[in-house]
Amino acid sequence: MSLILKLMSGVALAGMAEGMALADRAGLQQKDILEVLQLTGLSCPMLIEKGKAIIDGSFPPNHPLQHMQKDLKLSLNMGDQLEQPLPLTATANEVFKHAKRLGYGEHDTSAVYIRARF
Repeated sequence: MSLILKLMSGVALAGMAEGMALADRAGLQQKDILEVLQLTGLSCPMLIEKGKAIIDGSFPPNHPLQHMQKDLKLSLNMGDQLEQPLPLTATANEVFKHAKRLGYGEHDTSAVYIRARF
């Protein structure tokens, strides 16, 4: 159960980081994106909390990025054992793995945004 919830969280967070990076590149204010997000069905405490950390540019380790990447890898292993394709999880794992390689492993999972920006 825990791995499945981590999988869902990691995929959602990687998507949010990419969305925030695209908004920034498009010249949109990230705080506006977060405000609108809060008015939609996509709003949830985790995404709002991580969105605020992205906007602040501070990533105090609430849940270290390296732990999320480990959980995604374990989910992929479970998927292999059960012959269940997990293409979104595989992609999210690579995004988190790259952020970890960039030195953000001990930062909060929201630091995945740094990887998404480049």
